[in-house]
Amino acid sequence: MKTLFLKIFVWFWLAMAVVGSALLIAVAVTQSDPVEARWRYMTGTAVRVYAQTAAEMYEREGTDALVIYLERVERASRMRATLFDERGVEMSRQVAPEDTKRLAALARSTSDGDNTLFDFPTRPAPVTLIAQRVYGPNGATYVLVSEVARSDRADLLADVSALVFRLGAVLLTAGLVCYALARYLAAPVEMLRASVRRLASGDLSARVGAKIGARRDEFTDLSRDFDRMAERIESLVASQRCLLGDISHELRSPLARLSVALGLARRHAATEAPNVNSSLDRIERESERLNELIGQLLALTRLETDEDELENTQIDLQDLIAQVVADANFEAQGRHRSVQTVATEECPVMGNVELLRSAIENVVRNGVRYTAENTSVEVALRCSSDDGGSNAVITVRDHGKGVPEEALGELFRPFYRMADARDRQTGGTGLGLAITERAVRLHGGSVKAANADLGGLIVEIQLPAATIR
Repeated sequence: MKTLFLKIFVWFWLAMAVVGSALLIAVAVTQSDPVEARWRYMTGTAVRVYAQTAAEMYEREGTDALVIYLERVERASRMRATLFDERGVEMSRQVAPEDTKRLAALARSTSDGDNTLFDFPTRPAPVTLIAQRVYGPNGATYVLVSEVARSDRADLLADVSALVFRLGAVLLTAGLVCYALARYLAAPVEMLRASVRRLASGDLSARVGAKIGARRDEFTDLSRDFDRMAERIESLVASQRCLLGDISHELRSPLARLSVALGLARRHAATEAPNVNSSLDRIERESERLNELIGQLLALTRLETDEDELENTQIDLQDLIAQVVADANFEAQGRHRSVQTVATEECPVMGNVELLRSAIENVVRNGVRYTAENTSVEVALRCSSDDGGSNAVITVRDHGKGVPEEALGELFRPFYRMADARDRQTGGTGLGLAITERAVRLHGGSVKAANADLGGLIVEIQLPAATIR
């Protein structure tokens, strides 16, 4: 009952079924021709025909022909009949029961307006006696008394069966109509939902467009509004990406000239102004940071725009992590820190080796930047399996101060930095983890951060494992 289609279908179907059932029951209860009356009319008509034919047969062909005719009637309709004349004499050479004689006498004594009499005696097997008075071709009066076996339960079942059939027809018809109506109402919602999912997953070209058909209702207006919104979002994101790329390239030119000027100034400062070296060192550090920032901006822009150009190869994560750990440990030694691998398993993945190297390096270097002195950044690689398949899990843990819980979800946002790191003493630009998150997502994986129980931050990267070839 979670989908709009199912809710519309069930409720409309139940409503129509209840209305149809109530209508049928009301007709059955209030009908002017009940079951008993219908049975009397149909059976009485048949007995009247049999009685008239029997009288004519007797006067025209005699007793033998009458007996043959009554036997034929009994075989055909399972109705045992006896013919009496106006004196009460049985004409078909049978010994009639007392009830039959009594009803025949009663039929002869009635007025001309009452030609058919019904009698329902109480017997173990319910039998209805029907007396029909007729006149022969010669004007003589005859009475045909028929014994009709009748089951009230069978009549009731027949009537109930008819009601059930009608209810079934109502339910089936209502179901078909409600299915078509629910499908008509829910189909555009499903189309919008699919387009929203595509847009949320990063496909900014998602549109409903002509898929909604030639409808002329609120869903059509909603789809047009969605398409306009998606076009606006795509335009804004494309402009943002273009702006980032343009700014990065424009900054590279003055940065290159700044580096050249810095080299020239150093040569002159060595002989003319030794005290200027400290200022030049400061210029060099800021230049390097600016160069790093521009490089990361370009990397982030490429990740946002070149998603379809990702080249996949099988990567040995054990070897890749060993290289990253070795390089990071060499750099960390000068800062009285270290990087070490605490666990590793064979778990290859499919992807771009340079992108994954950059993603893992960013996390490891971030750990080196914030871990306490004389501590290690611990890196582990493990394989895990679940219902969705096998995953490679890379864990990077530092021994720093950790991150406030409310800031954990913001760590992978571009240019986000903690308040105590805004002075850039650590050299962070706020783009490294954003690049990691985007690169991992392009490989179908996920990345998350959590505080360790004993202090420090744990960053976990999950990537779909590849089949070993």
